[in-house]
Amino acid sequence: MSSEHKVVVAVAVARQGQEATLAQRLEEVARASWAEEGVVRYAVHALQDTPGSFMMVEVYSSESAFEAHLATDHVVALIADLPTLVEGDLTVYQGVAEPYSAGPKGRV
Repeated sequence: MSSEHKVVVAVAVARQGQEATLAQRLEEVARASWAEEGVVRYAVHALQDTPGSFMMVEVYSSESAFEAHLATDHVVALIADLPTLVEGDLTVYQGVAEPYSAGPKGRV
């Protein structure tokens, strides 16, 4: 991976009673995202200390790959359904690696 890659970390807390549905939708989006050309990594993790919460760690080859991802049907549909699935707002962090992270253990 290069320092040009865009890294996105998003955290979603399921509304009460929507935990299984949110987990299923996140799996569907992850599987569809793996087929996208600009997606380098797309992983979904359940947060151990916060049941019903999920963290998505996404790595894109570029900003334009991330923008293309946001325009896909599977992401557009998920974003439209977030108000019924997620408590509060989706928390999203975006970053680009610092030059000193170019070593093998500094890469995501």
